[in-house]
Amino acid sequence: MLRRTLAWTARRPGTLAVTALLAVAPTASSMSQAAADGSSAAGGASRTGAAGCQVRADARHTDWTGMNFLGDVVCPHNLGSIRVQSTSQSTVNGQIAFAPSWFVCWKKGGSYQGQDIWYYTQADSVSGSKGSKGWGYLPAAETQVSGHPVAGLKKCTWS
Repeated sequence: MLRRTLAWTARRPGTLAVTALLAVAPTASSMSQAAADGSSAAGGASRTGAAGCQVRADARHTDWTGMNFLGDVVCPHNLGSIRVQSTSQSTVNGQIAFAPSWFVCWKKGGSYQGQDIWYYTQADSVSGSKGSKGWGYLPAAETQVSGHPVAGLKKCTWS
Protein backbone atom coordinates (compact mmCIF):
# COMPACT_ATOMS: atom_id res chain seq x y z
CA MET A 1 0.00 0.00 0.00
CA LEU A 2 2.82 2.41 0.75
CA ARG A 3 4.30 1.93 -2.73
CA ARG A 4 0.91 2.67 -4.28
CA THR A 5 0.55 5.74 -2.06
CA LEU A 6 3.98 7.06 -3.04
CA ALA A 7 3.27 6.54 -6.73
CA TRP A 8 -0.02 8.42 -6.32
CA THR A 9 1.82 11.27 -4.58
CA ALA A 10 4.35 11.55 -7.39
CA ARG A 11 1.50 12.12 -9.88
CA ARG A 12 -0.26 14.68 -7.67
CA PRO A 13 1.96 17.56 -6.50
CA GLY A 14 0.97 19.20 -3.24
CA THR A 15 -0.53 16.09 -1.65
CA LEU A 16 2.33 15.10 0.63
CA ALA A 17 0.57 16.03 3.90
CA VAL A 18 -2.61 14.11 3.03
CA THR A 19 -0.65 11.16 1.67
CA ALA A 20 1.48 10.95 4.79
CA LEU A 21 -1.66 10.90 6.92
CA LEU A 22 -3.22 8.15 4.79
CA ALA A 23 0.00 6.12 4.62
CA VAL A 24 0.16 5.73 8.38
CA ALA A 25 -3.55 5.07 8.89
CA PRO A 26 -4.24 1.63 10.39
CA THR A 27 -6.88 0.84 7.77
CA ALA A 28 -6.57 0.78 4.00
CA SER A 29 -6.91 4.23 2.49
CA SER A 30 -9.39 5.21 -0.15
CA MET A 31 -6.62 5.89 -2.66
CA SER A 32 -8.46 4.02 -5.42
CA GLN A 33 -11.46 6.22 -4.70
CA ALA A 34 -9.32 9.35 -5.12
CA ALA A 35 -7.49 8.03 -8.17
CA ALA A 36 -10.68 6.86 -9.88
CA ASP A 37 -11.82 10.35 -10.79
CA GLY A 38 -8.48 12.11 -10.97
CA SER A 39 -9.25 14.15 -7.88
CA SER A 40 -6.60 15.55 -5.62
CA ALA A 41 -6.17 17.34 -2.36
CA ALA A 42 -4.23 20.50 -2.98
CA GLY A 43 -2.22 20.73 0.21
CA GLY A 44 -4.65 23.10 1.92
CA ALA A 45 -5.27 23.25 5.63
CA SER A 46 -7.46 20.56 7.07
CA ARG A 47 -9.08 20.16 10.44
CA THR A 48 -10.59 17.33 12.39
CA GLY A 49 -14.38 17.19 12.25
CA ALA A 50 -16.82 14.97 14.11
CA ALA A 51 -15.50 11.74 15.62
CA GLY A 52 -12.23 11.47 13.73
CA CYS A 53 -13.32 12.89 10.38
CA GLN A 54 -10.84 15.06 8.51
CA VAL A 55 -12.03 18.19 6.70
CA ARG A 56 -10.05 18.91 3.53
CA ALA A 57 -11.05 22.37 2.32
CA ASP A 58 -8.94 22.24 -0.87
CA ALA A 59 -9.82 18.72 -2.08
CA ARG A 60 -11.30 18.76 -5.58
CA HIS A 61 -13.64 16.20 -7.15
CA THR A 62 -15.70 16.08 -10.33
CA ASP A 63 -18.67 13.73 -10.46
CA TRP A 64 -20.02 11.85 -13.46
CA THR A 65 -22.27 14.78 -14.49
CA GLY A 66 -19.33 17.19 -14.60
CA MET A 67 -20.29 18.91 -11.33
CA ASN A 68 -17.22 20.18 -9.47
CA PHE A 69 -16.82 20.01 -5.70
CA LEU A 70 -14.33 21.98 -3.65
CA GLY A 71 -13.74 20.47 -0.22
CA ASP A 72 -14.58 17.12 1.26
CA VAL A 73 -14.62 15.29 4.56
CA VAL A 74 -12.79 11.98 5.08
CA CYS A 75 -14.50 9.73 7.64
CA PRO A 76 -14.32 6.17 8.94
CA HIS A 77 -17.21 3.93 7.88
CA ASN A 78 -18.35 0.37 7.37
CA LEU A 79 -17.62 -1.08 3.94
CA GLY A 80 -20.74 -1.18 1.85
CA SER A 81 -22.86 -0.32 -1.12
CA ILE A 82 -23.20 3.03 -2.83
CA ARG A 83 -26.73 3.64 -4.11
CA VAL A 84 -27.86 5.73 -7.09
CA GLN A 85 -30.42 7.59 -4.96
CA SER A 86 -30.61 8.31 -1.23
CA THR A 87 -32.94 5.42 -0.35
CA SER A 88 -32.27 1.83 0.65
CA GLN A 89 -34.52 0.65 -2.22
CA SER A 90 -32.37 2.42 -4.82
CA THR A 91 -30.17 0.49 -7.21
CA VAL A 92 -26.66 -0.33 -5.96
CA ASN A 93 -24.17 1.55 -8.10
CA GLY A 94 -20.88 0.44 -6.57
CA GLN A 95 -19.00 -0.77 -3.53
CA ILE A 96 -16.70 1.00 -1.09
CA ALA A 97 -13.89 -1.46 -0.47
CA PHE A 98 -11.58 0.76 1.60
CA ALA A 99 -11.98 2.95 4.65
CA PRO A 100 -11.80 5.80 5.43
CA SER A 101 -13.39 7.52 2.43
CA TRP A 102 -14.18 11.04 1.32
CA PHE A 103 -17.63 12.55 1.03
CA VAL A 104 -18.41 15.77 -0.85
CA CYS A 105 -21.89 16.60 0.46
CA TRP A 106 -24.93 15.28 2.31
CA LYS A 107 -28.68 15.24 1.75
CA LYS A 108 -31.81 13.92 3.40
CA GLY A 109 -33.30 10.77 1.97
CA GLY A 110 -35.09 7.63 3.00
CA SER A 111 -34.73 6.30 6.52
CA TYR A 112 -31.96 3.73 7.03
CA GLN A 113 -31.38 2.34 10.53
CA GLY A 114 -33.09 5.37 12.05
CA GLN A 115 -31.13 7.98 10.03
CA ASP A 116 -32.33 9.98 7.01
CA ILE A 117 -28.94 11.54 6.12
CA TRP A 118 -27.00 10.20 3.12
CA TYR A 119 -23.46 11.12 1.99
CA TYR A 120 -22.51 11.63 -1.67
CA THR A 121 -19.25 9.98 -2.75
CA GLN A 122 -17.67 7.75 -5.38
CA ALA A 123 -17.43 4.00 -4.97
CA ASP A 124 -14.13 2.12 -5.24
CA SER A 125 -15.67 -0.31 -7.72
CA VAL A 126 -18.60 0.19 -10.10
CA SER A 127 -21.31 -2.45 -10.15
CA GLY A 128 -24.13 -0.42 -11.70
CA SER A 129 -24.17 2.05 -14.54
CA LYS A 130 -20.65 2.49 -15.91
CA GLY A 131 -21.60 6.00 -17.03
CA SER A 132 -22.11 7.21 -13.46
CA LYS A 133 -18.58 6.05 -12.51
CA GLY A 134 -19.74 4.72 -9.13
CA TRP A 135 -21.04 8.04 -7.79
CA GLY A 136 -23.90 7.79 -5.34
CA TYR A 137 -24.91 7.75 -1.70
CA LEU A 138 -23.80 5.96 1.46
CA PRO A 139 -26.26 6.03 4.37
CA ALA A 140 -25.05 8.03 7.38
CA ALA A 141 -25.77 5.05 9.62
CA GLU A 142 -22.84 3.25 7.92
CA THR A 143 -20.34 5.92 9.00
CA GLN A 144 -18.51 5.66 12.32
CA VAL A 145 -19.22 9.18 13.54
CA SER A 146 -21.15 10.55 16.50
CA GLY A 147 -23.46 13.06 14.78
CA HIS A 148 -25.08 13.69 11.42
CA PRO A 149 -24.63 15.48 9.19
CA VAL A 150 -20.87 15.48 9.77
CA ALA A 151 -19.51 18.87 10.85
CA GLY A 152 -17.77 20.66 7.98
CA LEU A 153 -19.56 18.77 5.20
CA LYS A 154 -21.65 20.89 2.85
CA LYS A 155 -25.28 20.15 2.06
CA CYS A 156 -25.79 18.93 -1.52
CA THR A 157 -27.17 21.73 -3.69
CA TRP A 158 -29.86 19.45 -5.16
CA SER A 159 -31.30 18.41 -1.78
